[in-house]
Amino acid sequence: GGEATGPKTTFRYYELSEIPTLDPQMANSVPSNTAILHIQEPLVRMYNGVIEPGAAESWEISEDGLTYTFHLRDMTWSDGKAVTAQDFEYAIKRLVDPATASYYGWFATYIKNGDECNAGELPIDELGVKAVDDKTLVIELRLVADYFLQVVSNACYVATRQDLVEQYGQDFAATAEKNVYNGPFVVKEVKTGDRVILEKNPNYWNADQT
Repeated sequence: GGEATGPKTTFRYYELSEIPTLDPQMANSVPSNTAILHIQEPLVRMYNGVIEPGAAESWEISEDGLTYTFHLRDMTWSDGKAVTAQDFEYAIKRLVDPATASYYGWFATYIKNGDECNAGELPIDELGVKAVDDKTLVIELRLVADYFLQVVSNACYVATRQDLVEQYGQDFAATAEKNVYNGPFVVKEVKTGDRVILEKNPNYWNADQT
């Protein structure tokens, strides 16, 4: 979709079942995760088993392997607002919040206090995730997990806008206009029981390669 110098191209991708949700922290299936990773940018991406930069242009891992510091690139949401480390902090805390009741809340088991927060035994603010500033996200682990970068490449870890979740509640991401996007594509239309139509995101940081 969108204007281009050459002919427009339409790619049809078939799922064996309907996409249940486009809410990253409520995703519960391969169809949802596949779609979300087309419309939102994770901290890193996996290409043929290789970790490559995504929303994070660089990162450091502490010597003891327990602290990951991600440095975000300049990115914008489809409504023009900047993507911030706070958007990622909110998303990961929302993932483990018992009030969210996420199917993938257990995916934060690697993070300091992840299990305790997910079980409601500790407040969410005790989770080992912190936006130091707008461009720096620090995640503390409870154990060394050499595969943690693969973990954060999953759809449930992508940034989520708190203002929209609070505005739309359970309807968040139910239709195209009830979410914003920072990935290679944006949602043009959701046809329940039929299809989800995406179009190219001209503001995606790597748009020339999509």
